[in-house]
Amino acid sequence: MPSESISHPDRVGPTLANLDDVRAARPGSAFAPPGAGARDCRIDGKLLQWRALQAAARSERARARLRPFAVEEHPDLWAGTVQDGVARGFLAALEEAIALAPALSADPRPPDDPVRQQRFTGKELRKKKDLLVASGGSRVRFSRKEGLLFVDREGGLHSTNCLRFEARSDLGTLDGFLADAGERPRLYSAQFLQPWLYVQAPGFAELTLRGRFGRGPVTWNCELVLTGVEREATVRLVLRIDNRQQGWRLRARFLGVPGDAIAHECTDVREVVQTDAGGFVAFTLVRACGTLLVDGRPVAVPAAQCPGPIEHRFRLGSVTSA
Repeated sequence: MPSESISHPDRVGPTLANLDDVRAARPGSAFAPPGAGARDCRIDGKLLQWRALQAAARSERARARLRPFAVEEHPDLWAGTVQDGVARGFLAALEEAIALAPALSADPRPPDDPVRQQRFTGKELRKKKDLLVASGGSRVRFSRKEGLLFVDREGGLHSTNCLRFEARSDLGTLDGFLADAGERPRLYSAQFLQPWLYVQAPGFAELTLRGRFGRGPVTWNCELVLTGVEREATVRLVLRIDNRQQGWRLRARFLGVPGDAIAHECTDVREVVQTDAGGFVAFTLVRACGTLLVDGRPVAVPAAQCPGPIEHRFRLGSVTSA
């Protein structure tokens, strides 16, 4: 077997505890690198990696917990191109690093005062044709006719129906997505989500939308929460996806919103797509793929299908570091 097809020991080992033994039995350094398309596999791990790296930036104890897993020595570990047992062990280490860092401030909440807070649900909420969530900079307006309208006056941005979702079957491996050439992407708009709860208070607004994408057996339940706080420059957007699919990739498409106006609390899973209509920025929400190649041979990795709830956090606005 040529050296370039020999897998890194991290990819070969069944659990994190076996990696030293596998490395001793597989000396050398001419190992095949992870595929470039692996950056959005095992999305649950990529979300935790972002949080762990943030923790390491503010805590020496968190940095020390991650030190044994330097990316130069463990490229497959960070790429996610490992077997399920190894992935579980690394997720635990990431969670430990996060726990070792000082806790971040909690998400902003409205005042717990019924006089200053208004909550709309059910029939009262359905009567509202236009729902606004505004921060001190950008704002998002939801309507059933136009979906999400994003406005950032400072950045000169005004985009109607700016959030859509794209689902495609995945015939690839953890090293890269492979679309079915005989199928077109299935596209869904955020306008088909239903308002569930709208909260208003001085300097605060929050809108919760719920719904389902897809028909028949290929569906995803979704909850989208938009939060605007007057003292912040960006609108917070939280997407919660309940993934029950295998062999599918679901992405969020932002149309008319440049990449530098979108901050995503995840390692980089974005793709800038250019089209005749101007293009869009896409972020993978889940890529359910259960095949890993080890020394060129397929190995089943069912946990990489990422079953269950997955939460993505975004900031929308021209000051994405806010």
